[in-house]
Amino acid sequence: MTEKYVGRKFKTEFKGAEVPEDTRIYEIIQLAGKFKKMGLLPDEEGGHAGNFSFRNSRGFVITAGGVDKGNLTPRNFVQVLNCNMDTGKVIAEGELQPSSETFTHYLIYREKKAVNAIIHVHDSLVLEKAAELKVRVTPNHHPYGTTELAYEIEKTLVHGRYIGVKGHGVLAAGKSLWEAGKLIETFHEAAKKL
Repeated sequence: MTEKYVGRKFKTEFKGAEVPEDTRIYEIIQLAGKFKKMGLLPDEEGGHAGNFSFRNSRGFVITAGGVDKGNLTPRNFVQVLNCNMDTGKVIAEGELQPSSETFTHYLIYREKKAVNAIIHVHDSLVLEKAAELKVRVTPNHHPYGTTELAYEIEKTLVHGRYIGVKGHGVLAAGKSLWEAGKLIETFHEAAKKL
């Protein structure tokens, strides 16, 4: 979790500047505020850690990259319409660039139809105690925002809805934001008790 943030590793093609509207955006704002206070969304060199998304009928809505997740507003969200991991291109609508981990969210939604929400936070405590907590961790470390990282996360997530991401933190995938958020909280609290 010490890799310097240098921005997105893909190109974004904007089809419009409309900011998505959905009540789940306010759920994310509330969860992000809580997780920021818990220390799970740290400010890192060059950027701000973590990302949140939810599936909708047009693709998925994701937090913008490089924004402080503890002070989100509805303008900090981007509608992702499609991705092409082979060409490194994201098709989106919004005012800001989507999260650098957009490919990871895209791949999980594409491959796991039961997942409707994803939360990624930097919980170093859970990573340290992953073996004791029986949390599966990606076997290899890959730089943030790469297709290699996206494929490794998706492959590891096949064994559950909560995993550690080596060198990055943790990722929870749920049927809802509430379910994904509960996984983040539950494992963090369990790690604190060890």
